[in-house]
Amino acid sequence: MRAKELGEFLRSRRSRLSPADFGFPDTDRRRAPGLRREEVCSIAGVAVSWLARLEQGRAHSVSPDVLEALAQALRLDETERTHLYGLAGLRAEPRDSPRSHVTPALRVLLDELDPNPAYLLDRGWNIVAWNEAEATLFPGLLDTEGATANLLELVFENAALQQLMVDHDQECVRLVSQFRLHRSEWPDDPELAALVDRLERDSTHFARLWAAKDVAPFVTTHRVFDHPLAGRLEFDHHRFAALDQAGMQLVLYTPIAGSDSATRLQEATQ
Repeated sequence: MRAKELGEFLRSRRSRLSPADFGFPDTDRRRAPGLRREEVCSIAGVAVSWLARLEQGRAHSVSPDVLEALAQALRLDETERTHLYGLAGLRAEPRDSPRSHVTPALRVLLDELDPNPAYLLDRGWNIVAWNEAEATLFPGLLDTEGATANLLELVFENAALQQLMVDHDQECVRLVSQFRLHRSEWPDDPELAALVDRLERDSTHFARLWAAKDVAPFVTTHRVFDHPLAGRLEFDHHRFAALDQAGMQLVLYTPIAGSDSATRLQEATQ
């Protein structure tokens, strides 16, 4: 717990609030801007002595319930609330599951990455957008009939993708262990829980790997594909977080050094 910083942050958030917005008299006799401690405590239901200890950096720990009450009383936004919990050495659970969306800037980014295949994964690992090169690499993305394709469901259930991926078995192991680690960021998300339940029911391969409970971070990996038109393609597989979109990731394939894979993939549709 970073007690001094926590106290300074609480005082700064209290000082920015207007007493009139909370129904308190706003007179010239206030010695400092913002709400008084007593006023914050009356809103939060927290003892004044306890808030004083927190603001003075004299507390050694604080409960999530007290932090949540103060966050609401101080009208903290989600970023401020997360920061408050972090200063206390705790993790803030999201008030609502954040929804990601494909912004115009992300759409332009995908298109500018051509001829390198690239796509966007949302928090549930749904493939929510892709560029022309990715559609050429795996045309099955165009056959979803308006439904959003899920990366795990495709890898474990789509025969065409399994034939395309030379390293299919190894990638299954990597993806499941990475997804388990990813899910730990959203432990109570019903969408992720439903996805796991569905895959365990429909794929014995996934069920076996999931039962192993392995976890692993993503690392840039050499990937090989046997494309029906472009032949054997070799790429480095990258994944980047879109920091302004909770859970959104950019997946990008770049040719390994000396490879003409991107060029041959582009020429395959000409």
